[in-house]
Order: sequence, then C-alpha cells, then structure tokens
Amino acid sequence: MASKLFPASNLPALMEIALRSRLDVQALFQKAGIDADMVGRAECYVRVEQIDTVFSTAFAETRDPLFGLHVGRDNHYGNLDIIGNLMAASASLDQGLALLFRYKDLLVPYLGFALRHEADAVALEVFPHYPDLEFTQTRTHNELVVATIVAIGRSLTGGRFPVREVAFRHSAPPPPQLNEYRVFFQCPLVFEAPCNAVLFDEAALTSPLPGAYPDYRRRLERAADRLLGALTRAAAVSLQVRERLYETLGQDAWSVEKVASSLNMTTRTLQRRLRQEGLRFADLRDQVRHEHACRKLVEPCCDMQQLTQDLGFSDIANFYHAFRRWQGCAPGEYRRRQFTERARNERMAIHRMER
Repeated sequence: MASKLFPASNLPALMEIALRSRLDVQALFQKAGIDADMVGRAECYVRVEQIDTVFSTAFAETRDPLFGLHVGRDNHYGNLDIIGNLMAASASLDQGLALLFRYKDLLVPYLGFALRHEADAVALEVFPHYPDLEFTQTRTHNELVVATIVAIGRSLTGGRFPVREVAFRHSAPPPPQLNEYRVFFQCPLVFEAPCNAVLFDEAALTSPLPGAYPDYRRRLERAADRLLGALTRAAAVSLQVRERLYETLGQDAWSVEKVASSLNMTTRTLQRRLRQEGLRFADLRDQVRHEHACRKLVEPCCDMQQLTQDLGFSDIANFYHAFRRWQGCAPGEYRRRQFTERARNERMAIHRMER
C-alpha cells in the first residue's frame, strides 16, 4: 500500500477515542510507533498504518457494542479542527462540503467522499481508499463515519439537517442495538449497502449556514493551503526515504548519503527537508526497523537470527537492545503479549457473536 501521512495535530482526537475505550494510551501509541513528542504538533506526521493500529486496537478492546455510534453522535464541527471551522464559516453546506473534499487529507487521508444526486435528494457517500487498513472494514468504523456525518450536519445547520436515509456497509445489528440507531438517526436505515452514505434533501445544500463568515473562511483557507502544502512536501520526501529503506531490508544498510544520492539531492538538502517535517534520518530508519520487527515477531515462525540480519544489526544482543528502546520490552515478551492479545480478542469476538 502506498503510505499516506496523518498530521500529528490530530493525535489528541485519537487519544480521546483510546481513552473512551479504556486503553492505556501510552502503551497503545508505543505499539503504533507514535512518539509522544509528536502529539499535537502540526509540523509532524504519522502514517495511516500507525493510525490503523490505534483504531483497530481501540475498536477491538472496547466493551461498548455501539462504540462507533456513540462516539460519532457526540461529534460537533468544532471537533474537526480547521476543517470543521472552515465548513461552519461557509455560506452554504454545498460550499462547506467542497472545502471538506479539498482539504480532507488534513483529517481523513484514508477516506474518499462523493456526492450522488437523485431526484430532489443528494447522498454523501464515503468509501475507504485503502482496503488493507483493518479498521476501515469494521462495523464500528462504519457507525462512526455515518453518525459523525449526521452529527456534524446537524451542528453546522443548527439542527436543521433533513436526513432521509442512512446506509451502512455492514449487516443489521440485533434488535436492542438497532433501536439506538433509530433513536439517533430518526430515518430509514439501509444495511449491507455498497458504501456508507447519508441521503438528505438537496435543498439543504444551498440553504444559508448560520455561522457563515466569509472573511474568516478565506483566512482559514489560506491556513489550510499552507498545511496541505506542508503535508504534500512531507509525503514527497519522508515517504521516499522510507521506501528506499524498506527496499534494502535484508541487504546492505543504506546510509543517509546513499539515500540522498538515490533521491538526486545532497545529504545536507535531504537532512534539511527532513528537519522541516520534524524528522531525522536516523529516526526514519528506526521506524522502518521497528515496524518490520513488530510484523515479523507476530508471525508463527520467526527466525530471530535472520530478523537480526535483515534489520542490519551485527548481532542479536544489539537487536534486543534496540527493540527494548523502541517497544519497552524484549522481542520475546512482545511476541508473547501479541499472541495472548490475539487469542483474547478472538475469544471476545466469539463471545459477542454468541450473545
């Protein structure tokens, strides 16, 4: 999968979701390889694969069968940071949605949006860009997306958001849970749909929004353009560095000089570009090694000696020392914890299906 970046300024929202799942946020972020120093910093970025780890773990660990619905219904445009304020300051919902589509990579780079018109109604459809992201394939995520759209629509319009129908990609939940859907959405529900969607009156697109503020919107657009430009530049450099490092796993380790040369730039230029993203070459190399180690350690058959060589360490002792620094525990302990967690999640899934 071609990796996408996620602004670290959005990490506090992920922390809140993790806390609502009653998870150890520090342990969860360490598992995802997210440095605490990056949280809330607009100039730093994490990858969507790391976000996948956070969401997937939060969704699997929660004891609330309607977690996505409950989190989504509590949302307000103010929770969407600059994009939410841009939409609220727009003249109409139509203009606000256009800005969401334009700047969505600042908030949800792993999702795509489309408007589908039919008769006197319009459907806002949402679909995952990357099918191999585990969390986007879950019922919890579907609930979160659809409930968030409705909640944001109501907060933008002062409660006047005429929803006609909502659609979900998953099958219908059992009757007690289905009743909560009906109470919140107050409209017909469609399940096993091709994509998550919200159908509403077309007239709502052009109705004036109560928070319309053209001057403020234009100022926010300039700020969003700067953030989007920085995100694009970050992806262009750090992702290329990561790709080079992944390509050479199991081969001779690449130095910063060799990577810079392969990207047709000087070492100084590469280091400067990475500093602009709040990154260092050594940190990126550690991230790649860390991610590869975590993936290999949860495989049923893992040759520790081979893994050590693939990561470019001179011996197992050096690998163990580095892994403790990355993960806070020895490779063997990490492996045992992951197998225990996987077995527990499977038992919980079976228990939920049996209820």
